[in-house]
Amino acid sequence: MTFWLFFISKKQSIKQVPVKKVDISFKNVNGNYIATGNKNEFIVKKDDRFEFLVKDGEIIACKDNSRHSQFIYYKEA
Repeated sequence: MTFWLFFISKKQSIKQVPVKKVDISFKNVNGNYIATGNKNEFIVKKDDRFEFLVKDGEIIACKDNSRHSQFIYYKEA
């Protein structure tokens, strides 16, 4: 007696959801601001000196480019 074993594989497609981009710039009396990234995580730059890392609508870190090369986190992310 002979047994045949067949494997059938179905290709499952992964649906990619487009990420909403953030690309905003504006000026006011306090300086020039540029925000870039995506909806969930982006960086706000002020006058090419300060950077603020925003994740899920909360500022979680900052960086003074004249003093630091890395972000300083306010709390554990």
